Amino acid sequence: MTIAEPSTPAAAGRAGPAAALRGFLAALATGAALAAVVVGIVIGNAALGCAGAGLLVATVVVAAVTGHRRRQGRPVPVRVTALAMIESRRAMDGESADVPIRFVLTVAPDDRAPYRVEFTQAINLVDIPDYRPRGIVVVEHPDDAPWDVRIVTRPDPEWERRAAGAALDSAPASALLTKPATEGSCCLVGVPGLLIGAAVVVLLFRADLFQHQDAAGPQKSPAASAPSSPSAPSSSWSWTSSTGTVSSRTTVAETSDSLLADGELRRTAESVIKAAGTPTAVGFRAEEHRMSVRWAATAGSSDTQPPFDLRSLPYERLPGLVRQARGGLGIDAPTGWRIDVDHDARTKALVLRVTVSDAQGSASLRADAQGRVIGRDPR
Repeated sequence: MTIAEPSTPAAAGRAGPAAALRGFLAALATGAALAAVVVGIVIGNAALGCAGAGLLVATVVVAAVTGHRRRQGRPVPVRVTALAMIESRRAMDGESADVPIRFVLTVAPDDRAPYRVEFTQAINLVDIPDYRPRGIVVVEHPDDAPWDVRIVTRPDPEWERRAAGAALDSAPASALLTKPATEGSCCLVGVPGLLIGAAVVVLLFRADLFQHQDAAGPQKSPAASAPSSPSAPSSSWSWTSSTGTVSSRTTVAETSDSLLADGELRRTAESVIKAAGTPTAVGFRAEEHRMSVRWAATAGSSDTQPPFDLRSLPYERLPGLVRQARGGLGIDAPTGWRIDVDHDARTKALVLRVTVSDAQGSASLRADAQGRVIGRDPR
């Protein structure tokens, strides 16, 4: 086992209650500051974010100043010289003239009981034979760190004479002295401090966070026109074919949010397809809060519009087409927009027609099935 007697300078290396309290408070402030910055960004509270950044800077400055003052007030360690006996040595890998040697020594200070230390020191290749096991050497260490031992390769004459005539006994292996571990105590107080500080800020602003999550979360399924089932689009038989003899059905979905919101067009279309039980349609129109899809009722319908797969429309590109139509067709302040699926009169290829309008009239652009603009009809 290793020992570090409380009565010796080794005990001074351990973090005391005051140091642990300082570390906990610093971690608490850091956790609160980081959480304030993140929460401020998420909920759009600039004041909270700035306060968190300021607290973080203040914590770093206070910790740096406090540490500097503590180091300034600490007395300069005195180097203590003592005799030591080499218990063992082991050369480590080295390719230069100075070879790292792993030493185990018994150190015999004048003012305390002998103890063992283990350390690595580079020794010149020529001098290695001078450091044989059971040999006596002169060592130095700081008075507050007796484990931090270094061999004095060129001792002064007095210590050289003492080493030449000294005979030391080996200290027991249980007397091995090592540097006290301070990192573990820092983690024990630092991690809980960070978590507690962050949790306090999150709890204080939990209402704002939940409100923001509700506002930014995924939209619900389009509301049906029938009040008894608000989550499913309704189907009605309100559209009648031009012949007046064969009816087609139209599914209408209404949403509380704009269909131009991210992913809303595809979500609404998938909900409409699920309600109808088929993706094959003969008509499609999308407006700000409304999507209507027309389906042929029978194979013998006189509808001249070719059927198309509703899943094949480039929904992700439709909002961009609306933006282009709003800004590039000569209508400065459009009050409405709509998207219709049409077909080229000659090739029967699917055409997307985006129309924008104001009080004076309307204008439109045309795109192919991939959402690429193929024509404009400005005002």
